[in-house]
Amino acid sequence: MPSFNLQSYGHIITHLSPGPHPKNISYFLAVFLLPTALLIPPSALSHRQLCFLFLPLIWIFQVRAFSQMGCVDVLGVDLALWSYCLLAFRDPRRTFKRVRVRSNSSIAESDETKKRQVWEEEYPSDLWSRIPWVLTLMVSFRYTNWKIGEPSHDRQQPCKGLTRQKYLKMVSISTLQHYLLLDVAAAYLQTDPYFFQPISIDTPFNLSTTETPAAFAPLKLLPPRLVRASIIAAQIYAAVNILFTLPALLAVALGVLPDEWSPHTWPMFFGPFSAVSTKGIRGLWGRWWHQTNRHITSTPGRGLNNLLGISSSSNMGFAALVTSAFFFSGLTHIGLIPPQPLATDVSVNEMRLHMGALFWVQILGFGIELVVIGLLGKNTSRLPSWAARFLTLSWTAAWLCMTLPLVTLPFRGMKYWEAYPVPFSPAQALLGKGWFTW
Repeated sequence: MPSFNLQSYGHIITHLSPGPHPKNISYFLAVFLLPTALLIPPSALSHRQLCFLFLPLIWIFQVRAFSQMGCVDVLGVDLALWSYCLLAFRDPRRTFKRVRVRSNSSIAESDETKKRQVWEEEYPSDLWSRIPWVLTLMVSFRYTNWKIGEPSHDRQQPCKGLTRQKYLKMVSISTLQHYLLLDVAAAYLQTDPYFFQPISIDTPFNLSTTETPAAFAPLKLLPPRLVRASIIAAQIYAAVNILFTLPALLAVALGVLPDEWSPHTWPMFFGPFSAVSTKGIRGLWGRWWHQTNRHITSTPGRGLNNLLGISSSSNMGFAALVTSAFFFSGLTHIGLIPPQPLATDVSVNEMRLHMGALFWVQILGFGIELVVIGLLGKNTSRLPSWAARFLTLSWTAAWLCMTLPLVTLPFRGMKYWEAYPVPFSPAQALLGKGWFTW
């Protein structure tokens, strides 16, 4: 087996997934500057001075780094937004408090309130205490166990989390379920030419083909768009879940992190799916889907609201938050497209446009949903709860059937579907094709 070397890494960041080349010094300077700025105490540089000195430098280095890469990448866009959050919009050195939690093993576990010792740590005055404070903030995209001056967020801190045993049990079962879902979806799409050929998502199934296993034959009696969009949704949902939970599961299982930093003390990555049946698209993106980047993508909208004196709870303020969140989410996900994708018959800019558009059109979906709710008014309250939930889920499913296919072009272009996503496949084994796929 060939060893992994710089040439292999170069192939990955050029053709598969964008990232910084070790020689791209500008990229790493931008990463280094943000914690450096936050380590400077307010007595040396005020909030405004810190912002005007460091933020332009970070963005200049990032633009240069992106120019050298030939594209943007996910972490780079996240860093640009995170720099704005921590240097311009907020002043963490004066307003943030780290909520520290320590377990007291000498107290019976049944008494949870006494078992956990909780205290708040303001910006430390000495450098050695300041370093872990700043570095912890740098990786706290969700502000977990931080008080940031927003009552709606602060009242939920510290996060209750779970015990290690409960977390391992829950997340192990969840990871297995998502692994099997990813496997089944991958096994199906191998039988459908839509995922490999430039045909319409509404192209009828070939019911006479011998390539369709009997287990998948009933699906081809359903509308093609519904089936194919559902497969795309299932793969994305399962893959993102595993991407988040598997490293966290290993960290908790191995006990390599103290409780204060361990994932079992974090909130779950995904919220309750019931939010989709009650709030539709707003519930899907606002409560159920992972909220990892919610603060950093919506903060520019909050900054605009503050500048114009608009309440974020008003219709105009909410519109600014939604527009900001989805615009920058689209920009972030454009960072998944490498400078030279494996497919040569598809324009790289067209792939980027499709990837970003999946998120940008959600702004329209929010608007449609709010307008319809406003027009119907109290009439919806007259429906039985099951009927209201059914209509809400149907509308959400229809919207996803219209918008999710936007990712087909970039996914085909990057040949995502040509590589089987799991090495050990119960689904392929049941279809008589063997257990191992790699």
